[in-house]
Amino acid sequence: MEKEAKKSSIYLMHKYWGKKPSEELSSLIEEYSKPGETVLDPFSGFGGIGIEAILQNRNVILNDLNPSAVFISKSILDEKVSITKLKELFKSIKASYQAMSNEWYGYDDGVILTILRDKLNNPLKLRIKKGKNTTDVVLNEHEKSQFLNKEDEYVINDWYPTNELIVNSRISAKKGMKINDLFPKRALICQAYLYNLIDKLEDSPEKEMLKFSFTSNLANCSKLVPPIASRGDMAQGAWMTGFYVGETYLENNVFHYFENRVKKTISGKEDYLKLRNECKTNAKYKIINCDAKNLPIENSSVDFVFTDFPYGDTVPYFEQSQLWNSWLKFEVNYDEEIVVSDSSQREKNTENFENDIIKSIDEIGRVLKRGKKFVFTFHSLSGDEWNAIVKGLNKNHFKFVSCEVLIQKTLPPRQLNRAHSIKGDIVAVYEKTANNKVSPINFKTALENELTILSSKKDEFETNDLIVSIVRAMLETGFVSNIEFKDIIEQYCYIDEEKNLWRLK
Repeated sequence: MEKEAKKSSIYLMHKYWGKKPSEELSSLIEEYSKPGETVLDPFSGFGGIGIEAILQNRNVILNDLNPSAVFISKSILDEKVSITKLKELFKSIKASYQAMSNEWYGYDDGVILTILRDKLNNPLKLRIKKGKNTTDVVLNEHEKSQFLNKEDEYVINDWYPTNELIVNSRISAKKGMKINDLFPKRALICQAYLYNLIDKLEDSPEKEMLKFSFTSNLANCSKLVPPIASRGDMAQGAWMTGFYVGETYLENNVFHYFENRVKKTISGKEDYLKLRNECKTNAKYKIINCDAKNLPIENSSVDFVFTDFPYGDTVPYFEQSQLWNSWLKFEVNYDEEIVVSDSSQREKNTENFENDIIKSIDEIGRVLKRGKKFVFTFHSLSGDEWNAIVKGLNKNHFKFVSCEVLIQKTLPPRQLNRAHSIKGDIVAVYEKTANNKVSPINFKTALENELTILSSKKDEFETNDLIVSIVRAMLETGFVSNIEFKDIIEQYCYIDEEKNLWRLK
């Protein structure tokens, strides 16, 4: 239990999306690789597979085209960070910003923790902390005017990013919208001041950890935090659905919440270093920022591959990551991203996705040793996207082993918000073979077998249940078709409109 608690604090260090459960990753590594062998994740994101591989004494290669993902995983895995120096640096930074914090968040011998604003940025209510007590203060018209005048008159001399967002209605990124537009002026003043304090520090792993904490705090102190209406107008929601700003939003105290993120960073880093020491691992890691369709890795040099494939049309991660990449001044290779994007600025349709996914699976097949396992997770309601993956698997002679559903630590927005969705990810296990033989059963038989098993357990099904059954049958048989999931479901089932559940015909 103590070990799992320490792991949990590591995974809480940053708010990057789509983290897989540590115990699931750990068990996959243990089952499909041996100590001293090499594990690869070509779409590594947060870097969970790196954490688990190192703690099990496996060498690991992490790759991601998104520079903010690479930055995050490097910061987490860097064993050269001095906790003592990190605490000292934070102490000096805090001393430097204390006057600024008092200037912008001091209030009547207390501290402003949160400001409720409307979508025009007018302040409506303050949450004030005095000692151990908090109280909410509704502002009158005179106080609102004073509040806004102070912000309007201030000239920001510190650097901050003004990158234009990639226009995409899916994530509420509108034409002409810039990164700085995501922050009310008070928060932008304080974010810019804080960033520049950190940026002026001498380069060191500890400086990078402070930038790590800074990025994890960005959305929390922007316009992207909605109140949870059912719990009250000051109840904090979470940044989930792109760059949408509601009728009201909650602006949090930049310095107070940065300090909270630093505490989480230090706690997670301490636990990671303790676990490394306890596990007596001598594993090595490499983190690269490359195109997964062209990996700088030798042929047949990897013993186990795990990856979470790009989510196709589900989550445009690179576009949402502009919030982090712009503040970190990273250049992003959007051209090589594997995604289906609604943005008219990008040529990223399902045909591009299919070509790119197949190329990435070609690379996995090239670097993986024969007889070794490849495990992937994927979430999609699109038959076209699943077809692309199956085509890549068939082309590279991967042999199907098993398939199940994995419920991850944090679900992407569309999994949380859509009634008809896969709740979690499909996790599939394959083996690299010389020449995979065709499945002895066809797709129709495999699907009907899956539905028979499903109906033996219950009479009514969610869309999730049926899509999982279809995908299992596709993967088991290597079936490729242009038929949409909806058409297949309606061939075998009908919807109970009252319960919004499916029944077999």
